Amino acid sequence: MFGLVSGFNDGGNLLASFTSGRVITPRVAALLLLVSLAGPLVLGTAVAQTVGTNVIDLRAQGELSYVLITLSPLCVVLLSLSFGIPTSMTLALVGAMLGWVLVAGGQGGIIHWAGVARILVGMPISVLGGGMLALVLYRTTRRLLGTRPHASLLGLARFQFVTAAVQAFAYGANDMEKTVGLIAVGMSFPNHGQAVVFSGAAPIIGAFGFFYVGALIGGSRVAGRVGLGVLKVRPMQALSQQLASGSVVAALALAGAPVSMTQTIDGGLVGVGAALRASSVRWGIVREMLGSWVLTLPLALVVAAGLHLAVRVMGLAP
Repeated sequence: MFGLVSGFNDGGNLLASFTSGRVITPRVAALLLLVSLAGPLVLGTAVAQTVGTNVIDLRAQGELSYVLITLSPLCVVLLSLSFGIPTSMTLALVGAMLGWVLVAGGQGGIIHWAGVARILVGMPISVLGGGMLALVLYRTTRRLLGTRPHASLLGLARFQFVTAAVQAFAYGANDMEKTVGLIAVGMSFPNHGQAVVFSGAAPIIGAFGFFYVGALIGGSRVAGRVGLGVLKVRPMQALSQQLASGSVVAALALAGAPVSMTQTIDGGLVGVGAALRASSVRWGIVREMLGSWVLTLPLALVVAAGLHLAVRVMGLAP
């Protein structure tokens, strides 16, 4: 379910990012999502390990707690999606983990605050880094190519096939690995004496499969909000945003910092809009997205804490 909802939410944003420059068709965009499978295979599974063990020891919570911790961010994200507002599954998952363990007290194990800090610091870095890099790339492109004929610029815009692939690859190495981590922990419960295997084929292929199906089935609704909602994107703007967000998210994946491609895409769109003029960006929708992100972590924390209190009252958890 977490992988499917990731497809609805994040897959829709990726599809919108790919097609926003009107160079890549929706069918080709769906094929480009296949590149995301290569992300964890090439860059490793550091993000999956952060999700599984470096915020809390997820397996140590037990099977029921694992299910309810995973359910909590799904409730928050689906509520956001019902209003057509993209949100961060990363912050929702971290909030759920924190809420569950805080209610458990000493019985829930310890919170690894270094892992939490890695995520909370990585988030603004991804957004600001994506925005600044997109701004620099687009301004440089305009300065170097501004006098070239329109037909020539359209030819260069076809490099979006490459930059979109970079973006899909980075998504697989970062966002998709949250599901990889959850699947790996879930598969480890029958083997308590063995370490969790985050780099196994089954978690990676399973995470990709659920994400891809979710993106194809439900991603189009969210896709309408990106590219058209935040900024009316031209081909070279789309290219700059794709390269910027993909590069930043891939770099943070190497550091094991789970971030949100959705947020980084929006940061890149704001960056290319600011390279033109501030009025090019629809700031009202940007504020709406920021508000949803600010609420995501505390809301998930409250939902998880409430579920934990409920199962304790029913005697299903210590």
